Amino acid sequence: MEEFLFNPAIKKFNHLIEVLKSKDSNWKKNLIYLALAQFIAMAGMSSCVPFLPLFIRELGISEMNDAKLWSGIVFSGPYIFSIITVPIWGALGDKYGRKLMVIRAILGLAVSMVLMGFSQNVYQLFFFRVLQGALSGYVAASLSFVIANTPKERSGYAIGILQSSQSAGTIIGPFIGGIISDLFGLRIVFFIVGGLCLVSSFLIIKYVQEDSVIVPKNKEDNLFTNLKIVKNSKGLTTILILIVISQAGILFTQPIFPYFVEKLHAPTEYLSTITGLLVGIVGIFTIIFAPIWGKRNDRKDHKKTLLVSLMVSAIVMLSHLFVPTYYYLFPLRILLGVFFAGILPSLFTALSKRTDPQNAGGVMGLASSANLFGALISFLLCGFVSSTLSIEWCFIISSLLLFLSAALNFRPFLENKLKISL
Repeated sequence: MEEFLFNPAIKKFNHLIEVLKSKDSNWKKNLIYLALAQFIAMAGMSSCVPFLPLFIRELGISEMNDAKLWSGIVFSGPYIFSIITVPIWGALGDKYGRKLMVIRAILGLAVSMVLMGFSQNVYQLFFFRVLQGALSGYVAASLSFVIANTPKERSGYAIGILQSSQSAGTIIGPFIGGIISDLFGLRIVFFIVGGLCLVSSFLIIKYVQEDSVIVPKNKEDNLFTNLKIVKNSKGLTTILILIVISQAGILFTQPIFPYFVEKLHAPTEYLSTITGLLVGIVGIFTIIFAPIWGKRNDRKDHKKTLLVSLMVSAIVMLSHLFVPTYYYLFPLRILLGVFFAGILPSLFTALSKRTDPQNAGGVMGLASSANLFGALISFLLCGFVSSTLSIEWCFIISSLLLFLSAALNFRPFLENKLKISL
């Protein structure tokens, strides 16, 4: 097992060193530095976000139903404005440079995280989460940069690397955040996150080079132009719908997951640490399998990868309801990591292969808005459902959303198979 986990990591590390020393393959160098910056940023974010439900209690919301409702509201905060601002930032990136947008996003994240550390009540926490959504959008900015500066035939590989860096940060963050939170409280974690984001901005400013030529656009080339591009393409529209539903299914249980772990008899004094382990283990297997799915998508049709990943994820999510104690969650979380890794990268690969590089920032901004909209819906509904019905219903709805996305993907998959056979 140790060789399975560490040998591939050692080989990848050696390959990264060789790329950084070489004088060519500039797109690879950019990818490495952006992935590293994304890892640092995501490690910081994931060290505090999974534990926000526990921080809400610390801010005075002690009644369980109120805590579950506020957890959904606070989780949804960044997505309220970012749905609107991300495609605008993407269009501005196409016009003025994508590197500038990446720097703007990571600095915005640093400011908002530090402010969250000063929250005195749940209303302030919610406001600063909304501010985070308005100022940030780092994942979308780095994704559009990489797609615009990467050869199209390697887009699946590049997206897989970004997904891996995001997952790697998600692995480290919950482990560290859970331990720090149990020892010193969650507030200190927010300040650490701000510092990590500043480190990420330094890496981007110093080492990332934007090689693609920014082609001057017409005055009409704006958000509405990008919407028109998507509207006139049935394939792009379908992919955006699938992103909304899939993301909603993936994230639906996040706001109440610490409460669910607590309900399965996890010790209260180690609740943050155990929650961090269960969140992080998903990231461990996502980082291992995201590049594998990405390379497969470059070689073969992405639809089969997407269909299998959605179906298995739906079944595993529903299986959470049948475990007697939190110990049994660990194998289920491993399976989620393996197959979550095949969902969004497959959708973004399909999108990138249908998008002109000149409009990459704008279209990817819309895709990120679809991603954010799915998250917003899932978090708000999760808070409402868990506070009015029960936590268990959140897992049922999550599974149904993933099954729905699989069903919507099944028809084009079947049509493609029929074309091949004919």
